[in-house]
Amino acid sequence: MSRTDSDDQLGFDQNVDYLGRALRAIVPQWVAQRSITTTVTTDRPRYEVGDEIRITVVFENRLPVPMVVETPRQRLWGWEVDGQLEASDQPYYVRDRPNAFYFRAREKKRAHVTWDGRFERRDESARVPAEPGEYTISAYLATDDERPRDGTTITLR
Repeated sequence: MSRTDSDDQLGFDQNVDYLGRALRAIVPQWVAQRSITTTVTTDRPRYEVGDEIRITVVFENRLPVPMVVETPRQRLWGWEVDGQLEASDQPYYVRDRPNAFYFRAREKKRAHVTWDGRFERRDESARVPAEPGEYTISAYLATDDERPRDGTTITLR
């Protein structure tokens, strides 16, 4: 259902950024979170039921200095369809160990995921195709509060 372009388990290559680590100690998280913007786009606004929807998520550090955004669990970011994480009502288990998302100055991090137009339901053995209608696809940084997020609406016919 979801794939990233990177082999990195978190979806982004995380090179060691020593300046970013130093800034993490002195820059408040509310500043770091507000320095990152999130943008979500799809390759087109309308699809037929059953089409695959290619979703592009871009996280951008708007500042000319490195930033580090801390997350309370291992998940750095997520995507949703109508508020359902990865188009599923299945519970996701992510380690409660904190993590950090490092950004170089003015860096953009891009991920591509594909939604197959189906919802995974925990009480059914099969995946359920989405009904025709409008759906909101959103993505966010996985912080506890004031998540940098964005969304776009698509129509299934």
